[in-house]
Amino acid sequence: MPETVESFLSAVHRTFAEVTRKAPGYFATRPLRADDPPAGAAEAVRAAFGVTLRATVREEFTAVDDLLDRRRTCLDGTDDPDGSGEDWAGWRRRQDRRFAVRSARAARLARTMDRREVRTAGSRIRYRAGGQGPLVVLLTALGYTDEVWYPLAERLLPGRRVVMWDAEDASEPDRLRSTERQLDVVDGVLAAEGARACDVVGWCSGAQLAVEYAHSRPRAVRAAVLLHGSYPRAATDPASAYERNLATVCASVAARPHRADRALRMLTGAAEPAPLPTDEHLAALEVLARVLPGLAPVLRHPFRDADALVRYSRMLDELWRRPLPAPSPGLPPLLSLAAELDRVAAPEPPAALVPLLAGRHGLLVGATHYSLLERPEVVADMCRAFLDDPAAAVPVAGGPKEVRWAATDRPLTTVYEPIRVGVTR
Repeated sequence: MPETVESFLSAVHRTFAEVTRKAPGYFATRPLRADDPPAGAAEAVRAAFGVTLRATVREEFTAVDDLLDRRRTCLDGTDDPDGSGEDWAGWRRRQDRRFAVRSARAARLARTMDRREVRTAGSRIRYRAGGQGPLVVLLTALGYTDEVWYPLAERLLPGRRVVMWDAEDASEPDRLRSTERQLDVVDGVLAAEGARACDVVGWCSGAQLAVEYAHSRPRAVRAAVLLHGSYPRAATDPASAYERNLATVCASVAARPHRADRALRMLTGAAEPAPLPTDEHLAALEVLARVLPGLAPVLRHPFRDADALVRYSRMLDELWRRPLPAPSPGLPPLLSLAAELDRVAAPEPPAALVPLLAGRHGLLVGATHYSLLERPEVVADMCRAFLDDPAAAVPVAGGPKEVRWAATDRPLTTVYEPIRVGVTR
């Protein structure tokens, strides 16, 4: 079936919204490019978004243009604007309203889920639970609250029972037991939910917890998704500059808590991103690598004050001193999703993890460490497809082309050279 203008504009809308949320004036002086757009697309793009569309070959694409091109292949039109094909400004307003409604629904998620408690190791842990169906446990990165999950959880809820909790609530002062404590909490939640097994999705350091839980309780885990995992890495493993710096800082603060105040200044970085480069290709990379404005209170939770940093440092230092488990019989299927423009965790998994993945490693094109907040619809699609059929030889066959999949047991690498961008944890 030929591509319609409306289908093309659906891909443009997602790309335009993502880019302009990070840099509102990006398209004021920059065009969008597309290879063989449908007839009338340039006029529709200008009417709906005020953006110039240029028909050109893929070799001239920036990273933003490439992302648009990948989205063209998997999106259908949503409605005919008044049946005329001409009121594209009205069509765009309807799409904006739908986006706003979905965002508001995710923001209200915490109020719609049940607040439950479980006793484990002599203390109480509060967790959120909602939905009906197979149980999905969301393992939050150490030091963070379950707020990081809201957009993704809202999309996973139909047909599933989703549970999540604040990682800090599952910690304890004794740094030598913090990781085991995190795993014990999962046991307690499963018992409280009356479940013998669950699916697990872990983000950042929560991905390592997911691997450890699957390894130590293989019968309790049907499958696990490792989302932008940050792991202990050998000297020969790829590691981001942020991971190397964070490991050093956390080890120092864990051993000498009085250094926390100075460490805070090193970790939080600049409040405002630097201006975009004049080179159009570099500008496209940097705008995609930026963090959405407004996320700072959520993302800086482990670094909100010196006491929080000390607790976080002790937990992370203890976790990263534990080597990743070796492959073993009966380990449930694991799926790794990384991000091409992740400036927090290296997109390539450590060598010790590669045998556990069995080739199930995907790279979200033009995405950041925070795709669960910035592209929850894509991440939810990948999670659902994998968890519905975790034994599939090729993960999520036919899924969005904005995810590149490893064809063998060798990890994917990024296609773009790293650039310095204003991203903070």
